Amino acid sequence: MAMSLNTNFASMNAQRNLLNTQNSLNTSLGRLSTGLRINSASDDAAGLQIANRMNSQINGLGVAQRNANDGISMSQTAEGALQEYTNILQRMRDLSVQSKNGTNSDADRAALDKEYQAMTKELDRIVDTTTFGKGEKLFEKLGKGVDFQVGSDVEPKDTTTVTKADADKAIADVKSELNGVDLAALSTAEGKLDGSAKLLKADAEAVNLALGLSLATDGTATLDKSTLTQEQQDLLAAGKAAAGITTKADTADGTGQNDLTALKTAMDKAGISSTAFEDPNVIQVKVDNNSLDTASLGKIDSISDSEKAIQEIDKMIDNVGSVRADLGATQNRFQSTINNLGNIKENMAVAKGRIMDADIAAESANMTKQNTMMQAGITVLSQANQMPSMVSQLLR
Repeated sequence: MAMSLNTNFASMNAQRNLLNTQNSLNTSLGRLSTGLRINSASDDAAGLQIANRMNSQINGLGVAQRNANDGISMSQTAEGALQEYTNILQRMRDLSVQSKNGTNSDADRAALDKEYQAMTKELDRIVDTTTFGKGEKLFEKLGKGVDFQVGSDVEPKDTTTVTKADADKAIADVKSELNGVDLAALSTAEGKLDGSAKLLKADAEAVNLALGLSLATDGTATLDKSTLTQEQQDLLAAGKAAAGITTKADTADGTGQNDLTALKTAMDKAGISSTAFEDPNVIQVKVDNNSLDTASLGKIDSISDSEKAIQEIDKMIDNVGSVRADLGATQNRFQSTINNLGNIKENMAVAKGRIMDADIAAESANMTKQNTMMQAGITVLSQANQMPSMVSQLLR
């Protein structure tokens, strides 16, 4: 290489290498100071984007765990209230059995009935005053259904393109809610419920099974739908809507071609749920409020009334026990959900750490290396900067 006064090639080369060394040293110092491999998008643009998505999911999983714990708390509150509800029912049954005994006078039964009626009022008070959170009536809220977000994402179902499997599932859930009734027969019967047409045996049987009625099945029964409760009418409408669905084979891409929007609307109105329409990230808790209706408990101031009261209390104890079993199962489900969310969150955090976290050992070694190279580079640059002065010796 020629010796030149104007251009110091050696110095320029030393400066370039020294700058690279400085950049590498700064990178290691930054990573060691934060503990992160990626401190800006320039470090790893794709890695940063992936890590951000993971971070959103990790945070969402943490919130979902808290939501599931709220579900356990709400279920425990309701189940605890029903424990006392059951205790009261047992006491009322004892009073009924005592009142039925022939040794009691009318005055004795009247006295027993006073406590019985007081206990009935307490049952109603428990239902009306049990609250959770903002003071809303808990059993009224649970009767409508409470959705708990137990996932970090949402997957709403499009009811206009339901797969055949989900369509079949929705229809089966309606049928199950209506006690396994023949939906076709129920649909036929629903069209005759104006009080003028005679119900055929199959029609009457379908209505009886679906709604728990006791219409004659000899072909003489008639029924005006307007005499039914709104809940019963809604159930009939859901059954008719389900009967009218003919599921089609899935399309080649698996998106399905069944429009169940109308069925979903009818099912919602009737309070019938189905996993076919549910977001898998949501768990719904719902109880049958009809099981807590005390209207049938009557009184115990006579032998006949006492006998009827015992039968009704036994039914209610069974019904309340079923509700409590559902709540207990729900609590166990929430706990399993929490455990699974914790596992997903842990592994997601580890995966994010592999992308974002700095290798401290490697960065420490690189820092030591670059420090040494910096010292050497500065020495070399100093020597290179002195080279032009050597040219002047040739001019002497």
